[in-house]
Amino acid sequence: MWRALVVALGLALAGACAAEEGHCYFAGPRVDCGYVGITQDVCEDKGCCWVPAEFKGAPSVDLPWCFHPNNAASEYRFTNIDVRAGDGGGLEGSLELTQSTQKELGPDIEMARVSLEQVSGSILRVKITDARQKRWEIPTWLFASEVLNGSAAAKSRSPAGRGSRLYDLSYTRDPFSFKVSRRGKGGRAVFDTTGTRLVFKDQYLELTSWVDGKATLFGAGERSSETLHLPRNGLPLTLWGHDLGPTFLLQNMYGAHPFVLAVEEDGSSWGALLFNSNGMDIVATEDRVSWRAIGGVFDLFIFMGPSPLDVMDHFTYVVGRPAMIPYWTLGFHQCKRQLQTGALSDGYKTVWEVEEVVANYSAAQIPLETIWTDIDHMDGWRDFTFHPKNFPLPEMQRFVAKLHDQGQKWVPIVDPGIKVDKGYVPYDRGLEQDVFMRGVNGEPYLGWVWPGACHFPDFFDPKAQDFFSQLLKEHHGLVPWDGIWIDMDEGTFAISGIQASVAAAGLCQVGAAPDRPISRAELRDDPPWVCQLDCPPVEGLNATQKRLLDPPYQIANYLQRLPLGTKSMSVLAYHHNGDLQYNTHNLYGLSEIKTTAEAVQAIRGKRPFILSRASFTGLGAYGAHWTGDNAATWHDLVWSLPGVMNIGLFGIPMGGNDLCGFQGDTNEELCSRWIAAGAFMPLARDHSDLHSGYQELYRWPKVAETARRVLGLRYRLLPFLYTQFRTARETGAPVMRPLFMNFPKDPDTHKISRQFMVGKSLLVTPVLEEGANAVEGYFPAGRWYSLWDKQDVVDAREGGRTVKLDAPLGTIPVHMLGGTALAMQQGGMTTTQVKRSPLTVVVALPEAVTGGEPRKHSLQHLAVGVAGHVYNDDGESIEVGNSPCNFLTFNTSIGYNPVGNRYQAQVDLHFGRPDQARDRVLTSHEAACDSDSAFGGWEWPLLDGVEVWGWQAGAENALVEVLVHDKSCSSYQVVQRSKLNMAEVSSDGHGIKLDLKALHLQLECPYALRESSLLTSALTLIEERDIHPVGAGKYQCTEYTLAGMYGLAKRAQLTHEELDEEILLTLLWILEAWSSQYRGFLDDVLEDYLAKDPWLCSSTKEEKLALQRRMARIQLHVLKRCDWRMGLDDARDLRPALAVLTSHPDFSSYCLLIECEASRLHGPPSSSLQSMELDSVAEGSGSMGTVAAASHATHGTGRKRQREDSSVFVQPAEP
Repeated sequence: MWRALVVALGLALAGACAAEEGHCYFAGPRVDCGYVGITQDVCEDKGCCWVPAEFKGAPSVDLPWCFHPNNAASEYRFTNIDVRAGDGGGLEGSLELTQSTQKELGPDIEMARVSLEQVSGSILRVKITDARQKRWEIPTWLFASEVLNGSAAAKSRSPAGRGSRLYDLSYTRDPFSFKVSRRGKGGRAVFDTTGTRLVFKDQYLELTSWVDGKATLFGAGERSSETLHLPRNGLPLTLWGHDLGPTFLLQNMYGAHPFVLAVEEDGSSWGALLFNSNGMDIVATEDRVSWRAIGGVFDLFIFMGPSPLDVMDHFTYVVGRPAMIPYWTLGFHQCKRQLQTGALSDGYKTVWEVEEVVANYSAAQIPLETIWTDIDHMDGWRDFTFHPKNFPLPEMQRFVAKLHDQGQKWVPIVDPGIKVDKGYVPYDRGLEQDVFMRGVNGEPYLGWVWPGACHFPDFFDPKAQDFFSQLLKEHHGLVPWDGIWIDMDEGTFAISGIQASVAAAGLCQVGAAPDRPISRAELRDDPPWVCQLDCPPVEGLNATQKRLLDPPYQIANYLQRLPLGTKSMSVLAYHHNGDLQYNTHNLYGLSEIKTTAEAVQAIRGKRPFILSRASFTGLGAYGAHWTGDNAATWHDLVWSLPGVMNIGLFGIPMGGNDLCGFQGDTNEELCSRWIAAGAFMPLARDHSDLHSGYQELYRWPKVAETARRVLGLRYRLLPFLYTQFRTARETGAPVMRPLFMNFPKDPDTHKISRQFMVGKSLLVTPVLEEGANAVEGYFPAGRWYSLWDKQDVVDAREGGRTVKLDAPLGTIPVHMLGGTALAMQQGGMTTTQVKRSPLTVVVALPEAVTGGEPRKHSLQHLAVGVAGHVYNDDGESIEVGNSPCNFLTFNTSIGYNPVGNRYQAQVDLHFGRPDQARDRVLTSHEAACDSDSAFGGWEWPLLDGVEVWGWQAGAENALVEVLVHDKSCSSYQVVQRSKLNMAEVSSDGHGIKLDLKALHLQLECPYALRESSLLTSALTLIEERDIHPVGAGKYQCTEYTLAGMYGLAKRAQLTHEELDEEILLTLLWILEAWSSQYRGFLDDVLEDYLAKDPWLCSSTKEEKLALQRRMARIQLHVLKRCDWRMGLDDARDLRPALAVLTSHPDFSSYCLLIECEASRLHGPPSSSLQSMELDSVAEGSGSMGTVAAASHATHGTGRKRQREDSSVFVQPAEP
C-alpha cells in the first residue's frame, strides 16, 4: 500500500523540488498559491506545490493546481489527564498546541479540551473543544435523541450497550493521537489517528484516520453517483446543502451527512460520525479518510458494529430513531408541476384536471393512493392559499372530501419563503410577530423564490415555530390535507447576495450586480422565478464578517469552490438568538421539518408524514426525503438506486426518487423500467416538472401493463413492507438496502449498486439499460425463489454466483431468499382495501424437500428452521405498538422421520414479538401497554392460507386445530378441529399451499389480561428502563429476569395453587431488591409498578398499603421456603431455567410465560403446543398442515378479565 502511494505521489509531484519534501499532498487542503495561468515553473519557484487537480474517475473539479504546502505536521500535547472510573469510564484532559501548520488557514486554537467517553459497549465519543472560549456546536434540541440531549437513562436503555465493551482505546500523549481497536489480542484498528495531523483553527478543522485500503466506504452525502460506495481517489466530497439535483455527478446536493460507514474485506464494519454542521469536505484516499470543516468543534462518534446493521443500530441510537410511517404512505403517489400561466408547460392547471387524473388511474385499474399538488394550486404561489380560478376553495374542499371517501389522500407542497406582500396574512403576521431570519442590516432577510421577494421563518425561534404551526392549522382547517411536502428548505433562492432590496429595476446575478439596470418592461416575458431584486455591494463589513464570506479554506462547493452564499441565504444572515447561517445553514431544513412534523401531529392527532428535500443527520426521526430534481434519462435511472439506498444509510428509511424522471420528457420504455424498479423502493412517487410532458402511468400501454403488475405485487407485499418500517423504527435498519447489509462476509456484495434488497428477504434486480431484455444479477449464497414464479429458482447454495436473468419489458426479477418467511395480502386499489384483505403466510425453504432419504447436510440445514413475523397496528396512531398483539410470528422447522420414511414439518403462527426484537428497549410511550393500545384498537385480517415454497414431497391430508389456553395456563384444549378437503391442499411440485378460506380463520390476538395486570406493568417497566435485576452484562435482558423468577419459584417449590399475581410480583421484587430488601425498597418500586398499570394507577393509599403489607408477608414466606438463599448461579440456576423458558412457544408473552412455566412445576400436566406439521412419505406423498394464531377470547371493560390464549395448528391426520 505504502509503495503504491509513494509511486503515485512521485508521479504527481515530479519536479516539485521547491517545496519541502513530503509537504505537498495531492489530497490535502489546497489553498491557492498562484493565479490563473500560472505555470508549474513559476509556482515551484515561489516555494509552492504543483499537482494537477485530477482525480481518477471523477468529473472536473476546480481546485488550485498551485497551492501552499499542505502536509506539514500539526500537533498537540495531551496533559492534565483524568481517567474516569465507572459509568463506562473514559479520559479527559487538556491539549496544548506544540506544532502549528499552514498559517494561510488562519489562527490555531492553542489550548483545547478533549474527552474520550464510552457511550456504550459499542460506541465511543471523542470531543475536542476550545478550552478558552465557547465555539459553535449543534443545538441538540433539534434531535430526537436521548444521547445527544444528555438523558441519564439513555445508556441503560441502549441496545448498543448490551454485552461487554467491543473496543480497546489507546492514545499517545505527545503528539496526541488515539487509536480505537477491536477488543482482544491482535484486534484490528478501526479508527487510528497515529501519525496524522490534528488541525484545530478558528475556521479550519482537520481530523484523519488511517483506513485499510481493502475496506469499502459509504456515506459522506449527499451527492449523485453511479456507485453507492465512495471513490477513494482524493476527491473532496462536499457537505453544503443547496439547490442542485442528482443530474451532476459527485456535486454536493440538498443534504449534508458527515457520517462514514466502512465495510472491511471480511465483512466486519464500523462507522464514524463527525457531529458538525459547518461546511465540510470529506476526503477518502487509498489509505485514509479525512474530515475538513470550516467551523465548529470536533464531536466524533465511533460505532464498532461489528456488522453493517449493527452500525446502523448504533448510529440511529445516537442521532434519533427513524419515525414510524403512516401505513397509507406505502401506496403509490402521483404529482405534476405546471406553470400557472400555462404558456410553457403541460401540467395540472386546475383542480378538475387533477380530479381527472385520479379518475384515469381508477379506470386504468392502476393503484393510486395519494395525489400531490405542487405550488400551482396556490394563489400566486403564496403558501397556504388556493388559486381563486383554477383551484377555488369550495372545489378543493369537495375534491379532497371525495378523495377521502375513496380511501385516498392529498399532500400539498409548502415552501419556507413567505411572500413580501402587504395584506397577505402570513406576511403581515410574520412581521408583527417578528419571526423572520434577519439580514446583515438587521432587517428581515430578503430572498427571491417562486412567488417573488420572500422572508424566511427563523425555525430556531419558538415564536416562529408557533407562527408556522398556526398557519398549518388554519390551512388544514380549510382543506384537510394528509401530509406535507417541504421544498426549497435548504435556504435556497434564485439570488446570491449578502443583502437585497425590492427595487423598480435590477436583476441579481451570481457573484456580481448587473452591468446596467434592467427594467421591469424588459422582464415582463421572463419566467417569474427570475430574481428582480437589487443586490448592491454591502459596505462597512468588519473583518470577522469578511472572513465568514471568504473563509481561508474553500470547500469544493459545486466542485467549483463557489461562494457559500451561491443561490443560498447569506452566511451573514442570523437567527434571533444570534446564531449565524455560516454555522446553521445545513440545519435550516432540519429545523423546518421538525417544526412541521410536530405541528402536523398536533393538528391531525395522527402519525405525521413529512417529505423534505433538504436533509441533515437525524432527519429520519421526523420524516422522509427524496433525491430531488432528477432527469428522465437512463443515466438518472441508474443513479437513482444508489441515491435512494444512500438515504437509508443516513437513518432515513422512507426515501425515494421522482419515478420516470423529473426534468425532460420520458418515454415508454424508460418509464416502464423505472416504475418496475420504483415499485419496490420505500417511497413510490411519479413526479415531473413544468417543462416535461405528462407521464402518468396510464399514458402508455406498456407502462400501464407494467404498473399493474409491479404495483399489484407491491400492494400484496404491504404487510411485509410495513413490518420492515417497524424494524427500522427500532433498529435503524434500512428498508431498501444494499446487498452487503445482509451479506457483509461476501466481499462480492460490497460494491454492488445496481441491485438492492428489501429487508432481509427480497432481492430486486432491475433492468437499467435501454433496449435490454435480460439483466445480470449477483445472488449471494442461498436458494432464491422468484416472487413471480416459485418454480424459477436460482441455486447459489454452494456460494454466490452471477446469473443472467430474462427480463422482457414489463417485468423485473424479484427473488425471495430461502430460509425467510413473510406475509402477503390480496391486492387492491388503495392501502385501505389491502389492509382489510385476507393474509397469506409464505415460507421459503432453504432446501428443497423431495422424495427419498434426505442428505445429511440437508437435515442440518433444515433443522435451523425458517422464521418470520408481521407487524400490525391501525396504521396511523402516534404511539407505535409494542405489545405481543402487534406481532404475528411464524416459525417453521423441518426434519426427517425414518419411522414411516416421512418428512415432518411444523409451521407455528402465534402472537408475540419476534426473537430478534424481544429484548429491545423502546421509549416509554412505545412500551406502554394499556387497554386501548395493547388489547384493541386495530384488526387482524382473516388467515387465507399458508404456502411453503420448496416443499416438493406432496401431501396426503391436513388437519386444522384451534387451541386455547385453559384458565390455569397449564395446558391447551382443542376447541375446533377441521380436516381440510384435499382440494384445499395444492401442490405443483415446487411448493405446497393450504387454502384456508373455507375455515374463516379470523386472527384475533390471544394476549388477554389476567386477573390483574400488575405483573405485566412491572415487567414492562423494567424492560423500558433496562433495569434487569438478575445481573449485568449478558444478563441484562428480560429473558434472564424471567429465568430468575422461574428459578426462585422452583427453589421455593411453589405449587400451582400458590402461584398468583401477587406472588409472581413478589418474586420480581425479590430479584430487584435481594441485596437491600430490608431497607424498604418496595416503597420505591411499588409506586412505579402501580403507575404503569392502567387499572391500579388510581389506587387509593390504603389499597397500596394493603398490597405492600401482603407482599411483605409473601416475601418472608418465599425467603423461608428458599432457605434464605437468593443468589442465582449462572450454570446451576439461570441457564437451565432459560433453556426451559426459551422452549416455550409463547416465549414473547412475558407474563403468561413465567406463570405457565412456573405452574407446570407442580400443577396439572401440560400438553405441548404443536406447530404446523407436514409429513411426507419419502416416495413423494405425505400429509401437510399449518398453524395460525387466532383467539376466541372476549375482552371485557373492567379490571377482571377472562384469560384465553389460542393458536391454530395443522397436524397430519391419522393414517
